[in-house]
Amino acid sequence: MSASQVEFGFMIAASDVEPTPDLELYRHMIDDARFGYEAGFRTVWTPEHHFSSYFPTPSPLMLMSNIASRCPGLGLGTMVLVTPWHNPVRLAGEIAMLSLMSDAPLHLGLGRGAAPLEYDAFDLKLENAKARFQEVWEVLDLALSGKPFTYEGQHVRVPLEVRLRPDARRENINFYGAIGSPDSATKIAELGLPPISNGTLPLAVQRKVLSTWHDVTLQRGGDVDVTKPVAISCIIADSDDEAEALARKYMPRWFELQVEHYRPDEGGFPSIPDYQSFAAVHERRVSMCNPDNLGPFNHLQLFGSPATVCERVQEYLDVGFNHLIVMAATPGIPQQRRREWLGRFASEVAPHFSAEFAQRARLAEV
Repeated sequence: MSASQVEFGFMIAASDVEPTPDLELYRHMIDDARFGYEAGFRTVWTPEHHFSSYFPTPSPLMLMSNIASRCPGLGLGTMVLVTPWHNPVRLAGEIAMLSLMSDAPLHLGLGRGAAPLEYDAFDLKLENAKARFQEVWEVLDLALSGKPFTYEGQHVRVPLEVRLRPDARRENINFYGAIGSPDSATKIAELGLPPISNGTLPLAVQRKVLSTWHDVTLQRGGDVDVTKPVAISCIIADSDDEAEALARKYMPRWFELQVEHYRPDEGGFPSIPDYQSFAAVHERRVSMCNPDNLGPFNHLQLFGSPATVCERVQEYLDVGFNHLIVMAATPGIPQQRRREWLGRFASEVAPHFSAEFAQRARLAEV
């Protein structure tokens, strides 16, 4: 893969040392977006979550519209919009608006979510998530085509023929489907969506995921030469041992909040066919709350000296990803720390893979 084919984005999130007031979390998030923009990253990404301290960002598109005015030219990404929670016609209108308010590309990851807390609060059934995800995506695709449409699904209806306004700049909008297993890779490919993943799966599984997506997409006559993002946590230090110590200090709190946020309800994940695998995921999160159990996870992340992080980046590129989302803003990490790691990635790692970052590094030396 040539340097010109590799892109680097970064994640911002409403997280910091606890307890930081929400007002400060959001101001820090906007400041982080500007910091990454000035460091040379091409896309800023943010998640969607509700009702807890786990990345509380209920409206990623509202956040993105704010950033668009402050960082013109910076790509805007979601990791992910949980589409079953949304009215798809209204969501399509908001996406269309954002596509007109920013000249930069939109990279909209879509997912179905897995937290009973959020589904219960929205009075939706988790067992319908997979079907709702497909139907909402089909409505979004129809609505953003610019043509009049109706839709009749099992969970979603658009009974009155409507045409979306404003007209979206469809060429500026890139959609992705969240993939967590080879099975979901098949479904995402069947829906005609490129993949978006995260750095929690072993690289052999990631390779199988992308291979499955690739094969199914080709069978359908789809394009496999697309952006394939993956989000990976980042801690850069002068030595691997120092980075490992920082990971054991900061990462357990992230997993503690995941356990709290995704805690199964009384029925549990095993009783829902589409979520049976999430029971094992939940148990792994419980295990990761203990820093002594972080070893396998840490070796999948961008943790280490700049040289080691370069090796990890290359491993993900070899798997087939071509857009790496650098995650330094997880719960409990102070803003100064995450900016240090993000800045070091931009100056000491990215130039080895990106011609744009290499040019910036050369200019900084002058």
